[in-house]
Amino acid sequence: MRILWGISALLSVFGFFQGVLLVSSANGAPQQAAGAAMGLALSVIPYCFCRALQQMRPREVVIKNEESK
Repeated sequence: MRILWGISALLSVFGFFQGVLLVSSANGAPQQAAGAAMGLALSVIPYCFCRALQQMRPREVVIKNEESK
């Protein structure tokens, strides 16, 4: 799971730089929107994938009783 989170972090950084580069070099608003969307997609999609995999294997949750204090 750590490898997937590492890949997600790496793609987030890459998506940030790609979004900044594409938005700053765009000629108009449609190109800026497309560049921002591509940068966000590189960041958000791997994060959602990792969270979905993490929720498929939930850990046990231990609930403490107030009476056991």
